Amino acid sequence: MLTQALGWEAVFFVNVPLAAIDLSLAFALIPADRAREIGRRFDLPGALCATSGVGLLVFALVQGPNLGWGSTGIVASAVAGLLSLMAFVVIERRSRDPLMPPRLLANRNLGTAVAIAFLFYGTFGSVLYFLTLYFQDVHSYDALETGLAFLLPTTVVVACSALAGRMATRFGLRPTLTAALLVGSLGATALGLGMSPDGPYAALIPGLILVSIGDGVVFTTIFIAAGTGVADREQGVSSGIASTSTSVGAAVGLALLVLVATSGTGGLAGEALRIATSNGLRAAVLVIAGAIAATALVALNLRPQPGTRGLPPCPRGLPAPAGLRSGQGS
Repeated sequence: MLTQALGWEAVFFVNVPLAAIDLSLAFALIPADRAREIGRRFDLPGALCATSGVGLLVFALVQGPNLGWGSTGIVASAVAGLLSLMAFVVIERRSRDPLMPPRLLANRNLGTAVAIAFLFYGTFGSVLYFLTLYFQDVHSYDALETGLAFLLPTTVVVACSALAGRMATRFGLRPTLTAALLVGSLGATALGLGMSPDGPYAALIPGLILVSIGDGVVFTTIFIAAGTGVADREQGVSSGIASTSTSVGAAVGLALLVLVATSGTGGLAGEALRIATSNGLRAAVLVIAGAIAATALVALNLRPQPGTRGLPPCPRGLPAPAGLRSGQGS
């Protein structure tokens, strides 16, 4: 509604009242931090190298199709990004207070969670982009109709995100995450098969529900996995590493999948372009289905903590789902 009435920039205003409510509730509901450790310093060189490295690489991946992969700007950005990340590794190894302690990466669950987070946003995240193009470019939905079309999957995602912590507590982290990925893969397959130039919205519903179930459960359990076996004082660092991986994965996945989606649309116009666009989007979603299934194999590498079902320690005796404070909220 905001997009259609005021322009696409208006969607960012939604965050303002929500953030204000969160800020006011945070002081009332979140326990105060413990006393800060003394004698520590902020790793400014590491922060600058990490930020510039990731930023330059993402820029190269996002702008590569537009500017040309061999263009001076893209090559320079990619090289500079890689050099910055190499410098970051050297700095972290030598720093007394590293931004990202290298020993954290020895944690098998964190390393696996980072890989899953990378693949998750490159696959599930890209589905939203291609669905938007399908609704608007193939079926000529306006902004409001497109928003209404996303109400069903959004509702399922939110519900499953709320249940994911309890599912991981009851069934174990690895079985929950693996099963959710397989359900998501099945959903992406059904969604791709339901996408056609003249197909009705009803043909998408089974796929939308299944892929949204996977989306909601996987998103939450990724961050549970990232915090498993990590000390309380480093939960924010582990969550930050996983979050960074999602951003890079989104850029890489979308850059590659756009090539699949647009491979047969060159030089076309009118009805021929609409049909080719539909077929290309369908092919991209089916590729996503295969990639999600491959991600389930990566999830098999997760290991539970000794004496637990695979969840990080719960704060101050709260029930297991409350342990999500060490997840994406960090």
